[in-house]
Amino acid sequence: MHGRRVLSALILIPLFFLVVVYGGEAGFALLMMGGAGFGLWEFIRLVDPLRGVWGILPLLGGMGLVGATYGGGLEWLSIGVTFLLLLQLSLSVIEAGEMEANLRRAALRFLGMLYVACPLSLAVALRGMPGGVQYILLACGIVWVGDTGAYYAGSTLGRHPLAPRVSPHKSVEGSVAGLIASMGTAWILARALGMSLGPLPSLLFGGVIGAVGQIGDLAESFIKRALQVKDTGRLIPGHGGMLDRIDSLLFAIPVFYLWVRMGWI
Repeated sequence: MHGRRVLSALILIPLFFLVVVYGGEAGFALLMMGGAGFGLWEFIRLVDPLRGVWGILPLLGGMGLVGATYGGGLEWLSIGVTFLLLLQLSLSVIEAGEMEANLRRAALRFLGMLYVACPLSLAVALRGMPGGVQYILLACGIVWVGDTGAYYAGSTLGRHPLAPRVSPHKSVEGSVAGLIASMGTAWILARALGMSLGPLPSLLFGGVIGAVGQIGDLAESFIKRALQVKDTGRLIPGHGGMLDRIDSLLFAIPVFYLWVRMGWI
């Protein structure tokens, strides 16, 4: 498992870097659309055993939200969310089965679109800003290095459970190590990317983004625990499914985007 985890990272991280830096806004938007498609497929597969054709619609809708953000900005994201809500409720009216079950499935499908597609749409908007390449690299670096630090520190030093009801294997020691790794990464990477972010602001920023990323990880663990599954899929060897890989970013990207819009970075 460790070897596959490292090998997957050695292959996928350079490819991601190439798309972010050299793929342009269109290439990055296509990458995020693909991530939304795989992530929503995993989510719908878990929450909707009767998915059939109904499971394809939220998948396409989520990918459409990401594409609409690239084409028309955040205004089109809000318009798309509104129409997808109305469409999902309309389809539940004609869907076969009990009405209460139809309503629950419609709510879960729409939740999946919000959970997966909206943060990835904000990532597209972030990439389109001046300095967007640096923002994406900084956000992903903070989250991924923090995840790695938490994983290995927790595996070797973990003694005190962080959230045993949600994820028995996560520890306080791993969480603290992850936060330290995120803070250090924010300081070093901001300087390496030529960003005007001082030591104390970068450490604070890294701590906030790292903490939010850990909450995202716990939120996905909650979903898996509630549905009694270990991984959302097997797309990435050693890491699990797409959602297992991007769960922290789904929470961190919106906070990062807000931080940028507020002019704090």
